[in-house]
Amino acid sequence: MKKYKSVKRFALPVSIILGSGLYSLPGIADPCTSVTDGDGKKHLTCTSTIYYYNSGEHGGTALSDYASVTINTTPEASISPLQGWAVYGNSSTYNFNELNIETSGAKSDGIVTKNGASKINIDKLTIKTTGSSADGLNVGKESNGTVITVGDDAYIDAFGMGVRANSSTTGTNENLITLGKNAVIISHEAGSNLEFLGRELGTGYAVYAGNTNSAATGDARVVIGDNSTIVANGGSAHAVYANKGGIIELGSTNIRAEGTTAHGIYAEAGSKKVGGATVTAGSQVYLGGDTTINVVSDGRKFALYAKGADSQISSSDRLSGDSIRSVFTVDGDMKAETKGIIDLQMADNSRFSGSTNSLEYNAAGAPNTTTNGTINLDIAGANSIWNMTADSVLSNLTLTGATLRYNSPDDLSDPDAFVPKTLTVAGDYTGNGGHLIMNTVLNGDDSPTDKLLIKGNSAGTTTVSFVNIGGQGGLTILNGIEVITVDGISDGTFTQNGRIVAGAYDYYLGRGKNGNENNWYLTSDYSPVTPEPEPEPEPEPEPKPEPVVRPEAGGYINNLYMANNLFNVRLHDRLGETQYTDVLTGERKVTSLWLRNVAGHSTVKSGDGQLKTGTNRYVVQLGGDIAQWSDNDLNRYHIGLMAGYGRISGKTTNHVTKTRAKSDADGYSAGIYGTYYANEADKSGLYVDSWVQYNWFKNRINGDELPEEKYNSDGITLSAEAGYSFLINETQGSDGSTNRWFIQPKAQVTYMGVKMDTHTERGGTRVSATGEGNIQTRLGVRVYGLGQALQDKDNDRHFQPFAEINWLNNSKMTGVSMDDDHVGQSGTRNIGEIKVGIEGQLTRNADIWFNVAQQAGSDHYSDTQGMLGLKYRF
Repeated sequence: MKKYKSVKRFALPVSIILGSGLYSLPGIADPCTSVTDGDGKKHLTCTSTIYYYNSGEHGGTALSDYASVTINTTPEASISPLQGWAVYGNSSTYNFNELNIETSGAKSDGIVTKNGASKINIDKLTIKTTGSSADGLNVGKESNGTVITVGDDAYIDAFGMGVRANSSTTGTNENLITLGKNAVIISHEAGSNLEFLGRELGTGYAVYAGNTNSAATGDARVVIGDNSTIVANGGSAHAVYANKGGIIELGSTNIRAEGTTAHGIYAEAGSKKVGGATVTAGSQVYLGGDTTINVVSDGRKFALYAKGADSQISSSDRLSGDSIRSVFTVDGDMKAETKGIIDLQMADNSRFSGSTNSLEYNAAGAPNTTTNGTINLDIAGANSIWNMTADSVLSNLTLTGATLRYNSPDDLSDPDAFVPKTLTVAGDYTGNGGHLIMNTVLNGDDSPTDKLLIKGNSAGTTTVSFVNIGGQGGLTILNGIEVITVDGISDGTFTQNGRIVAGAYDYYLGRGKNGNENNWYLTSDYSPVTPEPEPEPEPEPEPKPEPVVRPEAGGYINNLYMANNLFNVRLHDRLGETQYTDVLTGERKVTSLWLRNVAGHSTVKSGDGQLKTGTNRYVVQLGGDIAQWSDNDLNRYHIGLMAGYGRISGKTTNHVTKTRAKSDADGYSAGIYGTYYANEADKSGLYVDSWVQYNWFKNRINGDELPEEKYNSDGITLSAEAGYSFLINETQGSDGSTNRWFIQPKAQVTYMGVKMDTHTERGGTRVSATGEGNIQTRLGVRVYGLGQALQDKDNDRHFQPFAEINWLNNSKMTGVSMDDDHVGQSGTRNIGEIKVGIEGQLTRNADIWFNVAQQAGSDHYSDTQGMLGLKYRF
């Protein structure tokens, strides 16, 4: 076995320090063993500190000749005797191919350097320390110009600092630690700095560069390659910490800090000596690649924290100063104070969840020029988002296709629990296709809302979306709800993204007026054209603001109105001509099976005339008698069943805003009817008809840029109708034909009991119906003729043309309540109707009837309908 100088602790250790090396006395057993594997490679294992090595004294075998060196120590670290540390550098030079270190003693660092400039090169490194305040790599403050260089795939797991480069107190040279790609650095204890045997003991910081001693005169720098992981666990355990002129350069890195007041990246200024004078030196952290920072803490914590003049955290290259745009995933807050700087160029797919505070404005909105810092964020990419969790202040903000989302409360329906957030941009805001998502209680002018305050200038274009926090809608009568304020040049344009709705109102984002044109407001009103003064009054009359009504209100109203009318029938709609006589047998018969098809179109206004709804409908109904009888030769009773299907398809447009909403419904009905017809010999006389139906509907509302709303409605409709036919004229044609004319006054009362379910929209608006339980009264008169051509004298064919006029009155107007706002239909209180058609018997067993009807009401209400009916007798 080869021998080499190393130190092993005995019961009576005797050590002599000579020059730059600590030598063991002759005769003391060597603490290391060497083995050669089957490939001829040598491996060295030691149980004590490696401090001095002279290959000439060990048969020419240098440390670099070993394929691997493994060092395991257990004692607490000490200088005399020299123990605990695995590798001790004292102006030493070491070269390792593979170095594996494990220490368990308190303060027993894996590698520690002291006096002078040590040079340590390691291709592959693994360090695990389990003793309290035991660092992984530690370049002490006594070092001056020490360089530790580690290759790729380093693994350091320490209960002190993971990687620690102290600024020298003995010279002005830089102490440097460099690690290659894929490094993993983990620290486990709370962060602190203590003194032990004249040196600082660090605990908790995973990567550290700087010095706690104000007498430091040199520089310290740590460089870590791409795809590295840095983890710190413990109170005040900062994952990356540079202070008093320390510099840390990172490639693409995944950073995690967990513990009270634990920061992800912390750059802090402090005192050091320069040319014999004490100055304040800032520290820098350069982020040269994609960076993930996750901070987990119950106390005050920051993902990025820059404090003090010339302290900076930036996405840039140290040597060239060029900015590097990278993907950032940051979970935690950012803070810059007392001239500290955070400057990030964030690429597409970046995610930032937290707040910023550059202390440039205090809570009262007053400027602060004493403890302020600088935070500049340039966020780019359509897949990038900043989820702002609290009030924030920063210096400059640019959104290039990116989204800034003000964090929403968990309960979107509770405005009382809503705490608005404000973003203050102390400098300029630029939107290059950026997007804001803000929370607002959509009510009147003084509604609580998130805000964007731009103290400098605004430029570019930005779209804005709004989340309603329990607002029920309200009329804005002043400027509206102020959401964006610009103190400087307001060249930026903010446009709403999608519909902004609450209750029955549509809101719109626009510039202010009357001296507030720099700012942006949400308004729910529109101003009619200013009336012409007569004669020129002073001041000129102001138009009265009116609310902008959502077209969805018209859709809800239309579906309910149609549902209550769709399956309503009149006697002649259902049966056509009421009786015929078999020409062969003279037997009077009644219908056994009937079918009617109805198609119609209506136009109606609502919402004080803003909304216009056009609707197409189709109905098919089938029915037939289940019983019929007569108690004399003239009258007739019958009872029957009927069922139907109907389809409603409507579209409502707000003529002010041009927004639209589609309303659709599929409906079904089932009912029973009963009819009495006196029918004297000349077919004049009384008839009475009644029916009751159960109706149910599946409804849909599709507003522009809003999610589809689905809800149900159902209920009973019932009717009683009566009429009396008078023979007014009978003529005999020259060809032998007979023509008789009748007039038939009639009346009908219909109860409309279809009700919609109370519905809560996805946006939170509660929708319920008004005007349910309407009673419709119809009064009319029908004139019809009975005739048969001479050529049809001996067959069953005859025809009955008719004309009819009706007046309809509705006791209640259909409407809808959307939160606290009511919107009603207009033009349907009183309706006039004209109907013409023909009814005829084609064969002994088949009848047909066809008619068209036109209704008209106030406010341009209109309804046109065509119906085709068929019946077959068995």
